[in-house]
Amino acid sequence: MAWQPNPRGYVRPPKTLRRQQWELVLLYLGSLSGVLLVFAAVVRGVVRSSEMADTRSQLSVIAEDLANLPMPEPGNEKALQETRRDFATAHQQLEWFVGSQRQPSARLGEIRMLGPLPKRVPGKTLYWQGGDDWLALVRPLDASGAAGRGTVWLRVSQGLEPSEQRLHQLDLALLIAIAAALSVSALSAWLLTRRAVRPLERSLSRLRQFSLDASHELRGPLAALAANAEMGLLDLDRATDAPGVLAQKRRFEAIASATDQMEQLVDDLLLLARQDEQRLDAPRPVALSALLAQQLDLLRDAFALKDLQLNSQISADLTVLGQAPLLQRLFRNLLDNALAYTPAGGEVRVEAYAKGSQVVVAVHDNGIGLTPEELPQVFDRFWRASSDRTERGSGLGLAIASRICHSHGGTIRATSALNQGSCFVVELPAMATGWSASAW
Repeated sequence: MAWQPNPRGYVRPPKTLRRQQWELVLLYLGSLSGVLLVFAAVVRGVVRSSEMADTRSQLSVIAEDLANLPMPEPGNEKALQETRRDFATAHQQLEWFVGSQRQPSARLGEIRMLGPLPKRVPGKTLYWQGGDDWLALVRPLDASGAAGRGTVWLRVSQGLEPSEQRLHQLDLALLIAIAAALSVSALSAWLLTRRAVRPLERSLSRLRQFSLDASHELRGPLAALAANAEMGLLDLDRATDAPGVLAQKRRFEAIASATDQMEQLVDDLLLLARQDEQRLDAPRPVALSALLAQQLDLLRDAFALKDLQLNSQISADLTVLGQAPLLQRLFRNLLDNALAYTPAGGEVRVEAYAKGSQVVVAVHDNGIGLTPEELPQVFDRFWRASSDRTERGSGLGLAIASRICHSHGGTIRATSALNQGSCFVVELPAMATGWSASAW
């Protein structure tokens, strides 16, 4: 399964089928949750609008009925209250205002302090008032039989607590319904995706096993071919300078070189197939500082032959948990990559230091670099930049490095600029001091 680097060079973990299954389920549930929440919001909005419309209708009917009743004489508020008591039901209040009075001259029903009447607008006879938990209708009454009293205003109000209570019950019902729907959908989605993924898992398992078996089977014939090529070269070295001997020697050398490349390719494929299992068997404390120093010492002659400066700045006592041979391969591949693509006279610099709970190893070079279009593919298997097609190599070195890094719980990223160089940064979880570590 190929690794997926993002455009900035960060390597994302390889997505197993099980992880992809979970992602599909979560994506489906997220989409379904959004749809259900929008549906619930629409239902709640419609119900609330209906509740408010019903309340307005009730207040309008009550106000109209009261307006049709004759008004008693001024000062007879008791008669006013007695004759209209039946109109004030639960959560409702009736108030009468005479002229420009700010306080009601009479009140019936649930006592609720609503404040003064709204400012009068010439030509307007109906006013709506509202608060957080109440709604009121204000209208004038016919006071023709009450001489000297002026216009009488009626305010009919109703508390919204019953409506809010019904809305809360609706919210609870919608919440329970959404939770139940998501639970059933999650189970169904998991079962369906599991059923769909199972054949793919079997196919990938067979393919992985085939890679392992093929790699193992190829090692034997390649070893025999390499041994025969070496024996042929030894025989030709002992032979005289007869005509055709040099040509045969060049052929055997080409065979030996091709065999070496094939053996390296098979070993790389075998390592990748094993890493695809994503298991790190028997991790142990590894002295990373010593391991890096060892790899640099092994490659100093190769860098010197190519007229390259190899500089390093490695902090002491850096320790990680893992397998030393795999970590050696990880950093050897990064150094080999820098060696291969840095021209003579260039510089390769290795830095290693602790950063919080991580150990950071950076390999800088001022080599040929990569274009922005090539950088996202740098960790893909068998990928090679268009500028280095003539160089030896299988294109698996960085892919192996990224797989090893992830198997150790780390991350790897790359930055590069064409003709300016590249930088590969590995971050591994640091291990607490006090352990006995080894670089081998």
